[in-house]
Amino acid sequence: MYRSDQDLLLAIYNDKDEKAFKVFYDKYAKLLLNWATKRTGNRDLAEDIVQNFWVIFWTKPHAIKTDEFGVARTYLIHYFTYRMLDYLRTSASKFLGSEFALETMANEDSYLHIIEDIQVKDMLDMIDRVLINFPKLTQDIFKSIWELNLSVKDTSKAIGVSEKVVRTHYKKVLCLVQDHTKTFIGIRSKSFKIFLEILMLVGLLK
Repeated sequence: MYRSDQDLLLAIYNDKDEKAFKVFYDKYAKLLLNWATKRTGNRDLAEDIVQNFWVIFWTKPHAIKTDEFGVARTYLIHYFTYRMLDYLRTSASKFLGSEFALETMANEDSYLHIIEDIQVKDMLDMIDRVLINFPKLTQDIFKSIWELNLSVKDTSKAIGVSEKVVRTHYKKVLCLVQDHTKTFIGIRSKSFKIFLEILMLVGLLK
């Protein structure tokens, strides 16, 4: 019945189709929960964030877009992380421990707003332009960690190279992506460290 994420989203947009919502939810709920848990380090908090997100999604499903293949995964993760940042900066912030990553960004709202202004497609296109200049092995390693959210260990097993090779190749791309991102955003180096921390949460960099 539903051939792609795009079909599901259209059914949710246009008809408030609960069956389509359930299919979409079942497909991505675990991914988002793991994403939030990994970045907050707190399972209970992550569950609250995810629950809040699905309520927002049901009321504003048009915010989620798909790529040229009709897949929503990348855009969903990025939009989810925007909402996660909002959640952590407001009602949940009083529960966060002193070591939580966003504490150092408490007074950096202007940089969070910059992220909202970035077109995800522009960032993805920029990363693609960086990747195309690297060998296939390097591209596969970077995409495994960034797109598939695999660990260094799992990437090493999947591709059949050592963990040291994975780290070396990933770092090469990451450094170049960081340089291009800095130019792309136009932020001075003093603030760029904070901005990179935010991008790490967004999933554009890890």
